[in-house]
Amino acid sequence: MTTADKMFSDFRAAHERGERPNVADCLAGVSAGEREPLEARINRYLIEEAPLRSYDAAAFALEQQTPVMLRAAELFDEAAAANLVAARERAGLTLGELAAAVLENAGVRADQAEQQKAADYLGQLEQGTLPRLNQRVREAVRSVLGADPAASFARPDYGLAFRLSVRDQEAPEESIERAELLLDALSTPSPRGWDDVDELFLSDD
Repeated sequence: MTTADKMFSDFRAAHERGERPNVADCLAGVSAGEREPLEARINRYLIEEAPLRSYDAAAFALEQQTPVMLRAAELFDEAAAANLVAARERAGLTLGELAAAVLENAGVRADQAEQQKAADYLGQLEQGTLPRLNQRVREAVRSVLGADPAASFARPDYGLAFRLSVRDQEAPEESIERAELLLDALSTPSPRGWDDVDELFLSDD
């Protein structure tokens, strides 16, 4: 086992014991050439594999208010709106027309109401508020527009900041309310029931 493997193993074990291991300390324990790959490995673990902890609206909202995260969110919003909207406009498509084309490309048969739901989801994708980017949606949008939506979907990873946060100060009430509203919105079932359009846009790959 290499030093980097050992540091990663120790980090993962500590995290899964409920501790908050320090990434900087972990990276300091390996050579300069090993730091970037180890950091990428830790990030991938935290984002894709690490068990989720109990949701804490105050801690989550607090992380959203740090200057770095606020600026990152601004940059993401600017890039998302410019990239996908511009690609759709270059193709001469409305959101409704894009929705119809994406559903057809993905092999989903939908009525008019379901096409409107898909258009709403694509509007969220353009604005950077869609909760996740399903691989089928990504491939369908890329096929229709000739642009990869993942390029503008690389939003700031609030999950990583939240997992590593060790702060105890109280978050602003407004931020807590926004975080709770977001959580409620993501957990509210579709008024028409879960259908093939919801499955396409919101299911895991």
